[in-house]
Amino acid sequence: MQILYIIFQSLIFPGLLFIFFTALATQWIVRKVVARMQNRMGPAYTGPYGFLQPFADFFKLMSKEDIDVVGSAGSAVATLLLLALGALIALILMIPASPWGLYAPGDVIIALYLLLWPTIALVVAGFAVPNAFSSTGSSRFLSLVFAYEPPFIMALLVPVILATRYTGAEYSFYISALNSASLWIRPGSAIVMALALFAAILSLQAKLMKKPFDIPEAEQEIIAGIFTEYSGPKLALIILLHDIELTVLSFVIVYLFLGGSAPLTGPLGVIAVALKYFIVVLMVSWIRASAARLRVDQAIAILWKYILPVAIISLIVSFFV
Repeated sequence: MQILYIIFQSLIFPGLLFIFFTALATQWIVRKVVARMQNRMGPAYTGPYGFLQPFADFFKLMSKEDIDVVGSAGSAVATLLLLALGALIALILMIPASPWGLYAPGDVIIALYLLLWPTIALVVAGFAVPNAFSSTGSSRFLSLVFAYEPPFIMALLVPVILATRYTGAEYSFYISALNSASLWIRPGSAIVMALALFAAILSLQAKLMKKPFDIPEAEQEIIAGIFTEYSGPKLALIILLHDIELTVLSFVIVYLFLGGSAPLTGPLGVIAVALKYFIVVLMVSWIRASAARLRVDQAIAILWKYILPVAIISLIVSFFV
């Protein structure tokens, strides 16, 4: 029976089908929000209010011919993209959004490992084709990785450490997300959580390569950077990976930092999760629409001078709160 539960979670809810639909619906929300902030319409014709446009774009790309340029490692890239998608699906099973959560003592290490797979897949995708723009995009992305990954990981560890001290449980991603709401009722831990949330949101912006950190795919400078040589099914998988990464990491922030469904339960709890999820996506979209792209050196300076110290301080303090 437990195997059937795992299969259901992996394929239906909150696994592949649910995340696929939610990710493309989130893409529609982001496109609508950014368009409204920039005085544009956004998707408007395919489906009600253009809701089906992301789905139409995905299936159109999937139906096109898969073209590999000479000297590229096309099959290896497709395999890595699928592995990265699988890693994100596995990660969503480790938070309380899953009705039968997968957890074990120390599973936070596995969660942090799974978080790296989308980054690895995108970096390899840029270096796997013989194109200067793609290589430049991957080089820029690698520069950002070393600047945003430390504060992002440290920020995620803060609620895990606080929840461990509060509940006395092992370092568990699932248990921490389940008890994160209780961390805001204590003044000391609330301040630490707020600092970590600030670092997590801005690091997430860089991880998703959204403005002002869209340096690896700067259209005016390097065409599309990492994605320059990709079209058809591989481009569809890259876009889907990008959308699912936004979706899964937004849910992670909702549960680790914003208390998930708390203080509500049942159907109202589902509404609370959806509202908090929308707020996180709205924040990411607002920063994207209102900020101009930074240079690589500017982005690294901001991440190392301001975001990393906030993450380090919140991590250290979390051991003593």
